[in-house]
Amino acid sequence: MKSFRSKALVLAGSTLIALASCLPAHADTGFTDDQVTIGGTCATSGPLASFGTICAMEEAYFKYINQTQGGVKMGDGKTRKIKYIWYNDEYSPPRTVEQVKRLVERDKVAAVVNILGTATNLAVWDYLNRRGVPQLYVGSGATIFGSDIGKHPWTMAWQVPYSTEAAIYAEFVKSKWPNAKVAILYQKDDFGEDLSGSFKRAIEGSGVKVVAQEAYDPSSPTIDSQILNLAASKADVFLNFSIPRFAAQAIRKANEIGWKPAQIVVNISASVAAVFKPAGIEASQGVYSGIDVIDPQDPRFANDPGLKLYREIAAKYASKLVNPDDPTTMWGFINGQMVVATLQRTMAPTRKAMMAAARKQCGVAIQGLLPGITLCTDGQKDPFPIESMQMSQFKGTHFEPVGPIIKKFEGNALALAHVH
Repeated sequence: MKSFRSKALVLAGSTLIALASCLPAHADTGFTDDQVTIGGTCATSGPLASFGTICAMEEAYFKYINQTQGGVKMGDGKTRKIKYIWYNDEYSPPRTVEQVKRLVERDKVAAVVNILGTATNLAVWDYLNRRGVPQLYVGSGATIFGSDIGKHPWTMAWQVPYSTEAAIYAEFVKSKWPNAKVAILYQKDDFGEDLSGSFKRAIEGSGVKVVAQEAYDPSSPTIDSQILNLAASKADVFLNFSIPRFAAQAIRKANEIGWKPAQIVVNISASVAAVFKPAGIEASQGVYSGIDVIDPQDPRFANDPGLKLYREIAAKYASKLVNPDDPTTMWGFINGQMVVATLQRTMAPTRKAMMAAARKQCGVAIQGLLPGITLCTDGQKDPFPIESMQMSQFKGTHFEPVGPIIKKFEGNALALAHVH
């Protein structure tokens, strides 16, 4: 009797396991049958307050998806509306920690997307990875966000990695000014050190030499003294590896003292609204940068379908925080599409399935990227979605291309990275 009962229990258990395997996956935190909750942070105050337009535009894009398509049809066949919650983190790591914990523990988000900044993302990546919460499409090009998948499998970048961006600048300088004397201004953190270190590695063995470098703290009021020191080096190329507030100060101060090197600004500061207007449009003429998104004010793209949709969404769904003429606003439009593309490939309403979808998607066309640039990820082999840029120069009121889109560094970010 005892033996029969044991066998019956085993058979019953096996049947339950088999039935369970046929049932739909149990929804994780942040997912219901008709909604997925996503969180994020941007700065609407502090040194990067102008970047609040990014989260505001992403919010507008999700409203557009919800209202015109009823939400996003996920890989399990169910259509879910996107509930997007975002908070101001002031571009301050302690504030980011506070706001991300609020998103995860109180708002119960499925994932956190597009947190802006290197230091801010580093402040929460251990926390999010411990809890198994996707930290998707990090608003930073720091190479570490793709080089440490083993320890941080829930984190994924989206910007062109800084090691790749620096290599593109190095190639440009070597080809245009093969014996250049270079001065570098950089932020005193992983953001600045990744760019400056990777550039120096990329020019090894060439005639290009770094003759001066100055770091600044993002809490500092000005960088006038750093610019004076860099100008004293008589460098003929100036790498302005600064966030918008300080990039503008650097351009303005260099112009005031009559220092006229060829100047390259980092991609995140290639903004008319946030950098060139505060610096002075005349003082900004001739500045170079690596570009990967469409400038909304560039007349070349006036009839681009993606730009038309972008402006329609901004006009109909956006809050007053959105500045549709600022190229950085395009990041919110692009990030929103990347989240939707990921959800469309998410085969179950779980964080794990969402992360798996983000890690494996290639050839995805995203409106707002320069024509010819597409999204591609391939697990640990290629963890960075975007790795191509086009060197461009600011002339008049917008950037003009200098040469073709540079794709030669696709998939090589880790090999190009500066080793700290």
